[in-house]
Amino acid sequence: MEAHLVGNGKSQSLYVWHRGTVVACNIPKKKDLKYDIISIIDAKVINYLKQHPNDIRPVQIWCTPQIEKQARAAQLPGVWHGIYEHRHRFNSGHHAVQHLAKQYKKIHLWGMDSMYSTDLTSLMDDKIVRPQRPDLNKEWRPHWTKIFEQNKECDFIVHVPNNVKVIDYAKNCFYRYHTP
Repeated sequence: MEAHLVGNGKSQSLYVWHRGTVVACNIPKKKDLKYDIISIIDAKVINYLKQHPNDIRPVQIWCTPQIEKQARAAQLPGVWHGIYEHRHRFNSGHHAVQHLAKQYKKIHLWGMDSMYSTDLTSLMDDKIVRPQRPDLNKEWRPHWTKIFEQNKECDFIVHVPNNVKVIDYAKNCFYRYHTP
């Protein structure tokens, strides 16, 4: 069985429904996205959802224990699971992939533009305003390498637009090109 992680980068548009478990990051922008699980690690997302609880479907939500506590206190919809251990500069995708790799031998990554570009914007930026963003790739990319190397029995397929320059993260990280 395969899993699919759908991030909030612009290349999220490449994703079309696939069989297997689908994990969305934060607040999915794509309204027709069929997902089984949401990965949330940011208190800013919880604060937004307090005002807009219908912006997510009540599914399983993987998060840190602190986020689970905040979500339950706010009585947000969904089944909250505080399964992630807090890690500095891990994003919701890092956490989800690390957790999925315990169960799946093939994980597809969609909408993860920061893995191969300097574009750190998110389709969620209109909802969760971030006036400044440090150059997170300096920390995010080494995290990807470590996750991939720690899970050698798993293949990670990063879906990218045609003609992008990719980064060699690990021997079990592959790229699949798509025409937007």
